[in-house]
Amino acid sequence: MKRFAAACLALGLSAVPRPAAAEARPGNLFVLAQLKTAGGNQAWDPYPLAARDILSFLEQTTSVKPVRERRIVTLADPELFRSPFLLWSGSEKVQLTAKEKENLKNYLSAGGFLFAEDRSGERSGAFDHSFRNLLREIFPGRSLDVLPREHAVFRSFYLLRTVAGRRQTRNNLEGLEFEGRTALIYSQNDVLGAWAKDLLGNYLFDCRPGGEAQRWEAQKLMMNVVLYSVTGTYKTDSIHLPFIERKLQR
Repeated sequence: MKRFAAACLALGLSAVPRPAAAEARPGNLFVLAQLKTAGGNQAWDPYPLAARDILSFLEQTTSVKPVRERRIVTLADPELFRSPFLLWSGSEKVQLTAKEKENLKNYLSAGGFLFAEDRSGERSGAFDHSFRNLLREIFPGRSLDVLPREHAVFRSFYLLRTVAGRRQTRNNLEGLEFEGRTALIYSQNDVLGAWAKDLLGNYLFDCRPGGEAQRWEAQKLMMNVVLYSVTGTYKTDSIHLPFIERKLQR
């Protein structure tokens, strides 16, 4: 996070003063920021309670200490550049202004991390097609690549053997790298939807085709994505390999 702040300073992105509440916040806490895009709440926020459960589970199972409420930001919001972790859930065609595209490019280039999700359950829906085109536009000559199973995100907390979500659309994650750092991870399995509950605490959706075992794998994946954003390639360091290999064999 310190590297992210330093990079933002270098880009001149810190002109807006930090709010007093943020200054008073104790410690170095993880903030889950969710991207608000154009359209009604259903367009960008179909699962408004999911972040609460993700942050609660994160606090209970890992050593990461989170702010217990998500931060909602837009691509025009100065708070974007104070939010090293950004979640983007979409199902419709992506439509951004020129300034929003510039800010997204600066955010990723400066050290920000984006976990983007196509929640439609389709292999090539409106969001998927337009999101890929957006990345090609703002990063010419580059495209999403499938992350190998040796990537740190698959072992940053849990050792994952599959890539799950509300729908098992694809058994892989894709990413975009900047100088050896995966700054963007993309899923088409609607991982967030596997967390969604009603006001009584009941899950809203079945996970198909794998049921509750698939839901658990999706929840583990979300933890790994968060831990990867915090620790980077730490779990691929050679000191961890013997332990990881023994655990995989078991």
